This record gives sequence, C-alpha cells and structure tokens, in this order.
Amino acid sequence: MRLRKNKRIYRFYIIICVLITLLILLMANAFKYSGINKKVTIEAGADLPQANVFLKDQAKQAKYITDIKKINTSKLGTYDLKIESDGKKYKVKLEIKDTLAPEAEIKNIDLYEGREVEPQEFIKGIKDATNVKVAYKTTPDFSKIGIQDVVLVLEDEAGNKSEYQARLRISKTKESIKVDIGNRVFKVEDFLKDKKDLTKASIIEPSSVPEKMGTYPAKIKIGDIIYDSNIVVTDLTPPEGEPVDQEIWQNDYIEASKFVTNIKDLTAVTVRYKEEPNFSRVGEQTVRIILSDENNNETELEAKLTVIQDTEPPQIYGVKDNTIYINTPVSFKKGVYVYDNRDGEIPVQVDTSNVNQKVEGQYKVIYTATDSSGNTSQKEAIFTVKRERVTMEQLEKLADEILAKITTPDMDLREKAWEIYKYVNKHLTYTGYSDKTDWMFEAYNGIVNGVGDCFTYFSMSELLLNRIGMQTMRVERLTKPGEARHYWHLVNFGEGWYHFDACIHIPKLVSFMLTDAEVDAFSARVGKDNYYYRFDKSNYPRTPEKYNYPRPEPDTF
Repeated sequence: MRLRKNKRIYRFYIIICVLITLLILLMANAFKYSGINKKVTIEAGADLPQANVFLKDQAKQAKYITDIKKINTSKLGTYDLKIESDGKKYKVKLEIKDTLAPEAEIKNIDLYEGREVEPQEFIKGIKDATNVKVAYKTTPDFSKIGIQDVVLVLEDEAGNKSEYQARLRISKTKESIKVDIGNRVFKVEDFLKDKKDLTKASIIEPSSVPEKMGTYPAKIKIGDIIYDSNIVVTDLTPPEGEPVDQEIWQNDYIEASKFVTNIKDLTAVTVRYKEEPNFSRVGEQTVRIILSDENNNETELEAKLTVIQDTEPPQIYGVKDNTIYINTPVSFKKGVYVYDNRDGEIPVQVDTSNVNQKVEGQYKVIYTATDSSGNTSQKEAIFTVKRERVTMEQLEKLADEILAKITTPDMDLREKAWEIYKYVNKHLTYTGYSDKTDWMFEAYNGIVNGVGDCFTYFSMSELLLNRIGMQTMRVERLTKPGEARHYWHLVNFGEGWYHFDACIHIPKLVSFMLTDAEVDAFSARVGKDNYYYRFDKSNYPRTPEKYNYPRPEPDTF
C-alpha cells in the first residue's frame, strides 16, 4: 500500500518537473522572440524585404538563412522563413497579400462590320501582381451600327476588381477625315475604310464646309445604309521659311530660330533643332532645323553654322605716359578703353604697385585685359610724379565758374562739349610755348593768362570736359625728329569716339567731333606724310564713319 502511494507521488513530481521545464522553455522562447516581428506582410509584386524588417529594432543587422530566391512575390500565401541576427536563429513568416485593384490601359475599337470581340481586345496593357481576368459588364451589341460604350470588369486572383470604359464603333466609314483649310476639298472615297464600297457609296451631306477650322458632321450612304462620319477642317500645310547661315564664337549658344527667316503659316510656328549642333567644334557644320506649327505640320530646313575660335587678344586703347602729382588723387584707368573682338568693351586691370605718389620720380604702371576666351593683352606706361604748382580744387573752381557762364543744365553732353570747344578755341592766344610736363598748370595758365600752345588747348579741354563728365582719351601726334608735338582728345558722348581738338588750325578747321576719315583728310591737306593728325591708330578705338549732327563753318562762331 505504501509502495503504491510512493509511485503516485513519484509520478506527480515527474509531471510537475515536466510542466516546469515546458514553462521555462516557453518563457525562454517568448523572451527570445520579444525583439522579433514574427510575421511581416508585403503587397504582391513588391520586392522581397531585407531580413532586418523582422527585427523590432531595425537598426540591427540580420540575414536570411532560407533561400528567398525561390519565393515568387506574385504568388499569394504565407511562407516560413529563417533568419539570423547576433548569432541567434529565428523562425518567421512572410505573408504575401494582394490588396490593390488591377490597373489597365484601354484602347477603343473601330470595326468595319460587326463581329464578336473578346473583352481582352480592348486592353493595351494591365498592371497587377497576379493574373487578371477581363470580362464585359454587359456584352455589347455587335450587330449595332454606330458607337456604343463598353464597360470592362477586371478581377485579379485576390478578388480585387476595377472597371474601365472603352468605346466600340461599328461602321464602314472612318470616324473622321481631315481636309486642309486652304482648299477644303473632300471626296467620298476619303471616308471609306474599304475601297470596294466605292461603287455603292455617296455623300449625303455636307456638300461643302465653312472656311473655318472645326469639326463638321458628315453622312455617307453605302448601299441602303447611312453611316455617320466627321470632317475636320484643319491646317495640313507645313510652314514655310528661308534658312539663314550663322556664325558664332566657340562655346557660345545660338537659338534655332536664328537660322530661319520669313516664316509663313496660318498658325504660330515653333523652331527647334533636329539635333543640337556641337557649339564647341571649330569649323563649319550643317544644322537641321524643324519648323512645327500648331497642327504639328513640320518642315525641315538645312543651314550652315560656322563656329569661330577666338584667338585675338583684346585691344587696350589710350595707354600713355602721364604726369601725376604728389598726394593728389588720380584715376589710372582714366582715358583707357579696352575693346575685344568677341566681348566688346571689357574692363582693364591696372598694376600700380610700383608707384609711390609721395616721392617725385618716374614709375611703371602695367595695364592688363583678359577676354572671356582667356586671351590677354598688356601695355605699360610711365607715370611721372611731380609736386603740384596748382591744386585741383583751384582748377575745379575755375572750371565751374566757366561752365556756369557757357552752359545750361538742360544741355546734353554733346551740346556742352561744343560750348567748351568754342570757349577754349576763342579764349587762348597761340604763343607756341607750354610746359608739357604739367597739364594742370597749363590748364590754369590758359584760363588765367590766356596764352599757350596746343598742349594748353588740350589741358584746358581736359579740365572742362572732365568736369562735365565726358569720357576722354588723350591722343599725341607721332613725331619724327625735328617735328613739333601735338595733343588732342578722343571723346565719347554716348555715340562712339570722335576727335576733339580746340586748337586753332591753318587752314581753318572746326575740329569738333571729327571722324578718322576727316582728320586723315585734313592731314593730307596740310603737309606730307599726313603730318598733322598722324597717330598710332592701333592704340585708339576707331570712330564712327559719320557724325550725324551739323557743324558750323570755321568763320561762323
């Protein structure tokens, strides 16, 4: 009896131990999977997820143990997988669901005569992760002539459904024909899908269409049946234009429209390159231009593009030796002008690092200009620093007094310059002497004493022209041994550079805003070798060909 009781107690302990072991295992497993997403769901057709999506902390690393290449995400269902993270292995599940309705691209069908059409024939393409069935919501009447709407029902393997509407047309005529607005001519055969119907066909209406773009109904009779169609009056004539050859600098861009002129069309025309030219390739190339109007009629033209490489450096004009004064402000760029064959007027850089304006002496100043192609020019001038004998404040006061008498505020630059020319020309008495190392003193001397030579005329003009804000450039005669020196200006009042020389002349000359041709003509009159206005033209900009304002005769002012 005691033995039997002991066996029962023994069994009880065994059961308790097993239960405790199972509970420990369950708790351990629960703890092991506490950081795991046991099941992950993805949409059918999606890419397989990375293994770490099964981790609640997805910043950790994980990898698949199962060969996931065998899983087809287009197949719905739940898949058992194994992953590994931090040396531990886990069993997880991947569920593939399809919750999205099918998407489709629909096409309309135009039949010659009634026949059974499968619903799939209205489909251009279907987008869905699973197989899709296509059916009619209501079967069309394939014996009915004309147009009817067709509703298609698409259903995938998961039971997701979508509906699309298409159009079925049954007719022996085309739905529409196009005629050019320029002539609006149409014939019955234009409407027919099959030319065998020509002997039985006739146009019921219209006999003509308006001279206006639009869509107009038409009725065509074939045998005993009348079919509906349309006449679309539109522009069928391609645009016209004349090609124009062009030249550009290397790496510049030119619009396609620049290659065409005299464009003619009933509607607006756009111009584009068929293929964009190579703007970096130097030389000639053929450019194909497409003219397209609002009705998509197109014309192709050919033109020639010449790409030019810029190898010519910019020209620096007006760099001359000059005199400046101790501790007196000076603009080293004044009278210097840079012109580039490609870029036009460009800035100049001036290196004045050698100049000590506190000490008398001669100093080198370097002028440099670089164009957009990297071509560089450089010129040098010697600036002589002197002690001033008259201050700029004194000169400006004198200049303002003179300008107040000879000009008015409503005058423009050209008109003020003319008054300055007359004043300087009449105020000075030519004596043949001046201090050509000090223009400020000569300007003062000319105003106060009224005597001097061409340099004095120049100096007075320099002062007064600068005071009104005129752009000026000093010009000096190229002299040979034994020849006298001469000075004058090139000035720009906004219409190009002209010669300005207030000095008296023999024979008389109004040397106000003269062109290069005019100063050359005067030089040829007064002596050999074009002596009077002989100058280095490479150091100065060219003038316009003509001065477009009247000049008085020498004896009239």
